[in-house]
Amino acid sequence: MTTMTTGHQPAARSTGTDPDAYPVLTVLMLMLGGFVLPVLGWLAGVVMLWTGRAWTTGEKWLGTLVWPAVVVVPMVPLTVGYLMSGGGGIGPLGVAAVVLGVIGVLVVLPWTFVRLLRAGRR
Repeated sequence: MTTMTTGHQPAARSTGTDPDAYPVLTVLMLMLGGFVLPVLGWLAGVVMLWTGRAWTTGEKWLGTLVWPAVVVVPMVPLTVGYLMSGGGGIGPLGVAAVVLGVIGVLVVLPWTFVRLLRAGRR
């Protein structure tokens, strides 16, 4: 005995969002692209982020600026500490810079990328 079907197939998801893998690939490029291809990998992630439709403008700016901020913010006190010590060490400002860098890498980056992943999958 055969069963007749109505031929009604569920409609394909057409919500105007990016494909499911796109947000994941974009966040991976932002997070790891700079390690694979310094600067160019990160730029590829930024381009993917800005061409994606899953994120708000504020989230796009956050994703764009987080890596430069994590690199530049600790570099300022590190450089000042080095210059103030007469080139003989990093001094207390340098230690503060190292702490800022570690906090940035271990806290700020993961938080940002989890936020971007969640936003990209809503």
